[in-house]
This record gives sequence, structure tokens and C-alpha cells, in this order.
Amino acid sequence: MTTPLQITTGHTADGGAQLRAVGEIDLTNAEQFADRLRAALSPGVRLQVDLTRVDYLDSAALATLFAHAEQLDIRISPLNEALLVFSGLDQLATVEVVASGGDADGSGDGRGRL
Repeated sequence: MTTPLQITTGHTADGGAQLRAVGEIDLTNAEQFADRLRAALSPGVRLQVDLTRVDYLDSAALATLFAHAEQLDIRISPLNEALLVFSGLDQLATVEVVASGGDADGSGDGRGRL
């Protein structure tokens, strides 16, 4: 059974724009994810996309991230690290792997950049 997708927008601890997703992003809700991501983008401003609590990403989710990679700072859990590396997304966007001990706002330990 799929974990329902929850998407929120807000700001990081340092005031930057943030979109946070929780659950699974697949073909059934990828358009919702894409719409919310596009709405959160502003010209010339980087957007932190927090996917640390996303359990599953499919190709539709990756396509959305690729389409806007130059504006994104993506935070992921180690669970999805290989997917972003193998797809090459880590070469186009800033990708930060956040271990389970890291805080959701990016202020905790256990972080590493790809």
C-alpha cells in the first residue's frame, strides 16, 4: 500500500524557501508534487526540497526534479541516495544526504553533501 503524499512549504532555519514532502512520490501523485514544486519556485532563488521523509521516488518524481535541478538544493535520506547518484541528478542539483540523526531543518549532525 502506498504511503499518502503530504507536501508543505515554508522556510528553512536561515529563511530560505523550502518544500517538504513526506510519503511516496509515484505516478499517482507526481503531478501534484510537480505543481507544488513549480508554485514554490521563484526566479533566481534556490529552493530547498526536503525529501528526507520520502520512502519512494519513481521516474516521474525524478523527471520533476531534473526539470528544475539548477534551482534546487535537495535533502534526502540514505535510502534514496543511490537513486539520485545513479540518475546523475547529484551532478545538476545540490544533494545533501541526511542520516536519520539529522534534524529536518538541516541544523543537526549526520549530514553529508554529494
